[in-house]
Amino acid sequence: MTEENAPEAKHAPWKTVILASLGGALEMYDFIIYGVFAMEIASQFFPASNPISSLLQTFAVFAIGYVSRPLGGIVLSSFGDRFGRRVVFLVSIFAMSSCTMAIGLIPGYDSIGVAAPILLILLRLGQGFFLAGELPCSITYVVEEMPERASFVSGLVIFCLTSGVFVATLVSVLLHSTLPAAEVGSYGWRIAFVLGGLLGLLSYWLRTSLEESNGYRQMKSHVARHPFRSVITTYPRQVLVGIGVAGIVNTANSLLFVVLPSYLTGVLHYDAAATSTAQSVGIAASTVSILVVAWLGDRISTVILHRVGCLLMLVGAYPLYQALVDHQIGLLPAFVIVGIAGGFVSGTYAHLLASLFPTNVRFSGIALSLNLATVIFTAITPLAITQLTRSTGLVAAPGLYLSVVALLALLAGVLLHRLQSRAARAHRPVDGVPSAALQ
Repeated sequence: MTEENAPEAKHAPWKTVILASLGGALEMYDFIIYGVFAMEIASQFFPASNPISSLLQTFAVFAIGYVSRPLGGIVLSSFGDRFGRRVVFLVSIFAMSSCTMAIGLIPGYDSIGVAAPILLILLRLGQGFFLAGELPCSITYVVEEMPERASFVSGLVIFCLTSGVFVATLVSVLLHSTLPAAEVGSYGWRIAFVLGGLLGLLSYWLRTSLEESNGYRQMKSHVARHPFRSVITTYPRQVLVGIGVAGIVNTANSLLFVVLPSYLTGVLHYDAAATSTAQSVGIAASTVSILVVAWLGDRISTVILHRVGCLLMLVGAYPLYQALVDHQIGLLPAFVIVGIAGGFVSGTYAHLLASLFPTNVRFSGIALSLNLATVIFTAITPLAITQLTRSTGLVAAPGLYLSVVALLALLAGVLLHRLQSRAARAHRPVDGVPSAALQ
């Protein structure tokens, strides 16, 4: 290697990490922007005399986006373990961006009738299918590209993922502040979708310059012929532990992004504007916490850091919610505490999942664990909390629910180190990036 090429080679892994992380942020933007403009989409695709009925149909289509995720994770991860991460990296963001742009361009119910909601449903299924491959692929890609900084680079992916929610919210604020409400409902919401699609296609173009990950290149002669089957038959305990490790993240995020705002305003009668402001501060605290914890993970065991987050939630969740019920704590400090505690699990779980599986089935193992955790915990959290509150009469029931999930995650963590060691032993003769390097 010449001296002129040395700086370029030195920065190449970071280029991969940055493009992987930014792509994840764009795809999360594409997926979340639907919920941000739910009211406007409801009026365009599900016109009804009862606006609540229209909105319910819109949220049902939002949920449909999760239905196709397990299948998408299986198909795309199997393809990625057999033929390489790069091709899935490109296909997922191109298809996801195309679906997003198409949602912004399809005519409404008034123009093409029932074909409008049918097309919307099909496009949401497509979004969920391809999103299922993006995050697992990003995590796999970056830890194989920079195994010596695996904790930080995988945490950076999650940081950017959370930032995608910020960008979606920011675009919503800009459109509502610059356009009259009627114009936002008529065409303004479409701008957000087309913008997301265009940015995604730009990211696709930038990703075409990426090469295959170092880890995959080094083990290419040992590719698993049936990676999904191998994960199910050889690593079932790793998958279950992975679901437990990731499940606390899905639960904490569901509470922060979905449950808490309506719970505080509708049940505890806090001011809506103050709640929205505090939630934004809490999300900001979470993103900073994710980066700091991920950085620490290259110096302190991520198993320990993840356990710290689980213990904080196990011990502190119910008292915190009870303090909110009694109005004994301000919204801002409450959300900051939630955000920082969440950062301990959000900043470590991606690295922990990657360390559970050897390279030849890592993509499939991460995808299966992540998508099952998302479907199980994201889908049931709002319903479970509502039912728990109704059956127990405890207004602070969300805190109790979070404590239970934190206990499950803590128990999963107890098994994690032993499973990591087993993955390292199985991985050693196969390629040059052992799982032990990721621990």
